[in-house]
Amino acid sequence: MNRHEKLDSILKYMSQNIGEIPKKPDRIVELAKLNYERSESYMMFRMMLNDGYVYEHKQGGTYGIKYKGIIFLDNGGYTLQHKIYKRKQCAEKISDYVNFLVKPFGIITAILVATFTIIKILEFLGIIHPCIKP
Repeated sequence: MNRHEKLDSILKYMSQNIGEIPKKPDRIVELAKLNYERSESYMMFRMMLNDGYVYEHKQGGTYGIKYKGIIFLDNGGYTLQHKIYKRKQCAEKISDYVNFLVKPFGIITAILVATFTIIKILEFLGIIHPCIKP
């Protein structure tokens, strides 16, 4: 299970157990059946807080999931977001390849075809004579 799937698992646990979410992130991660160190669980919750999918009560130090987080999870969550990012990276690599190889090849081909066409037109008009002698 990758990190994105684990983040989705935490959101899924929180959405399924809204009334009984523990106070501490490390306990939430444990109940979601994930094995993380305490510091990493706090970093994960800080990220989800910054993304706006989880909220934190300042007085009680308790956490909860926002409705935005439930919708985000229904739409594919962090896993889908990561797949979209990977697809975008692949598209950028292909675009770079096209810019580096295919476009110059196309430009050179167009120049050669235009030059050949101009020569044939000039031969037809009699301005230049063909180089081939029978």
